[in-house]
Amino acid sequence: MTDKIETPKFGPLTGVRVVFSAMEIAGPFPAQMMAEWGAEVIWIENVAYADTIRVQEFYSQFSRRNLHSLCLNIFSDDGKAAFLKLIETADVFIESSKGPAFSRRGITDDLLWQHNPALVIAHLSGYGQWGEDKYINLPSYDHIAGAFSGFLIQNGEKDQPIPPFPYTGDYISGMTVLSSVLAALYNAKATGKGESIDVAMYEALLRVGQYYMVDYFNNGKLYPRSTRGKDPTQVGCGVYKCNDGYIVMDLVGWKQIQGMLTVMGEDHLLGSDDYPEGIQGIRADSPAADYLEEKLDQFFAGRSIEECEALFAELVVAGTRVLTIPELESHPHYVARNNFIEWQTQDGDTVKGLNVTPKFKNNPGKVWRPMPKRGMDSRSIMSELGYSDSDIASLIEQGLLKTDDQ
Repeated sequence: MTDKIETPKFGPLTGVRVVFSAMEIAGPFPAQMMAEWGAEVIWIENVAYADTIRVQEFYSQFSRRNLHSLCLNIFSDDGKAAFLKLIETADVFIESSKGPAFSRRGITDDLLWQHNPALVIAHLSGYGQWGEDKYINLPSYDHIAGAFSGFLIQNGEKDQPIPPFPYTGDYISGMTVLSSVLAALYNAKATGKGESIDVAMYEALLRVGQYYMVDYFNNGKLYPRSTRGKDPTQVGCGVYKCNDGYIVMDLVGWKQIQGMLTVMGEDHLLGSDDYPEGIQGIRADSPAADYLEEKLDQFFAGRSIEECEALFAELVVAGTRVLTIPELESHPHYVARNNFIEWQTQDGDTVKGLNVTPKFKNNPGKVWRPMPKRGMDSRSIMSELGYSDSDIASLIEQGLLKTDDQ
């Protein structure tokens, strides 16, 4: 048995220790991203039941790689004492729960700062740490946050709101945690004073859903949802069906609009008061908008994806085929950028998934460890914190600590 956990030195976050207590996607996502960028990340797992993500055979291997697993009841007296010792060694603590659940159970920000004044704390919940009592203690997942934030109502088809998949709200919330933690960590390193961050999932989605909303707040304009995958505000922006599949296009810029309408034989519309020379986009509420969308549908329906891609290149129009998942694996650009890699699980099986992103030039991230088994690092972490073999055995006997060999 080693007396400490070991993490190789690599990436821009080498030397940073992150502790997190969270399940599923949104909370663990930022911690695991930091692990791929070189941070030493300790995943606190529940002793009573495993993270539900573990039932996902392949996604769990992707979403929990590079982590160390400590299976500890941090809300028991003895478990809390060990947890606070761990916090003394950490730079960041991330937790995801129903509102102020940690505070209610005695683990407050002030208590954590008593043990580590420079600690960056991130609380992730559906509705935030404070507000209307009827909301802050409610459970939330991706779709719930989307519905409450006004994000979901803007997505889908004209007669049916549809959540954006897969789990966009979870990942946006996770990215919000990640960016805010890094900002707070920068300040904590400079000042020695920590931070507590309150990330409400609905607010993360509210932040990225403002593109259409601000028009309503300022002039009462409400945009309809998409019709067949088209942008509700702009002509020529969205999904179009070719005779052998789908392409997507963003017709933006005067030269691009002029070129596309000329090829279609509709350039006679340009130069009018409605579509004056130099316009950068064709508004969906302009006089000929419906007519032009119909003509675009007809134009692309009579051509192949390859023909459309060649036209986009010629006219310098932003557009591409809508790739299927099987097409990604062998796509030459994906291959050139090494977007997918293989690694071995703890059991020696081979899994395949996304490589580390984004790509750091001078301090690249890497995958160095598969998902740990539940409690795999419990002994090493507790030993590092000063617990003897007999102390560890006692905690295991009390059901407060689990190891992967139990």
